[in-house]
Amino acid sequence: MLRYTLHRLILMIPLLIGLAVLVFFYVNMLPGDPIAGALGPEATEEQIDYIRHELGLDRPILVRFVEWVRGVLRGDLGISFASRTKITPVLINRIPATLELALGGLVFAVGIGLPFGFIAGLKKNTKIDYLFSAAALGGLSMPHFWLGTLLLVFLGVKLKIMPTGGYVPFSEDPKQSITYLLMPAFTLGINLAPFIARMTRASVIETMQEPFVAFARAKGLREKTILVRYIIRHALCQVVVVLAMYAGHLLGGSLVVEELFLWPGMGRLFVGSVRGLDYFLLQACILIYAVLRLLLNLLADLLHAQLDPRIQLK
Repeated sequence: MLRYTLHRLILMIPLLIGLAVLVFFYVNMLPGDPIAGALGPEATEEQIDYIRHELGLDRPILVRFVEWVRGVLRGDLGISFASRTKITPVLINRIPATLELALGGLVFAVGIGLPFGFIAGLKKNTKIDYLFSAAALGGLSMPHFWLGTLLLVFLGVKLKIMPTGGYVPFSEDPKQSITYLLMPAFTLGINLAPFIARMTRASVIETMQEPFVAFARAKGLREKTILVRYIIRHALCQVVVVLAMYAGHLLGGSLVVEELFLWPGMGRLFVGSVRGLDYFLLQACILIYAVLRLLLNLLADLLHAQLDPRIQLK
């Protein structure tokens, strides 16, 4: 498994290089002047030219690309146009909040989707199955901004039982941190739960038709033993793959959720960089999102191999 992990990590290098090329040239071809936007309408041409020269934006694009790549290899992602501060420490401070939100959303998604999917699969073509399928369809129909706004209005503004926004690191105050996390994590996870439920249902139904389940029943094993030892374990293997496929869904959905709940993660940073045409910051955010997505896919493959002994990673 170690050899496979190292092989996958090495394969990520050309992928990230290709992504860096695409991201840099795409971002630098966006319309608008980021320096003029950062300085405001009162800025003179001399001031704009001075800042552009100071940041190296008056040099040829190929030269800027080579320098940016050199900086990335050293861990230097550049300087933000808006704040005039180094991007690397800012991102390092924002990544934990985004990962915490994604983990909270995953907990809600799995906590809701797995039980619903297992029960619907075991009760195939019954009223319970139809009810859970309708609930899953309802979950798919609720966009993040709509559900998040409803939660803010009713739970935060009208009932005042939940905070409307903010963030406290878990290491500082676990109870307060979870309180701030509940609404945005639920908003993020509820959209993924139906995918998990539907895949779990399909996986359970498929597993129950496998010959080894019939053989286990023929041996006289109890239904509870068959359910835990064979059906659930086999179904989880396919669910793990689905979670990897939709890992980017959590990271992508965090853009809207973080902005809505004033969550200080990478999502708000990304949205701010788009608004301000902050090229270096935008490039850095896209690159970090890509790295996180690749690492999550690798983790899913490793978990899949651990759950399913038939999978041999080489």
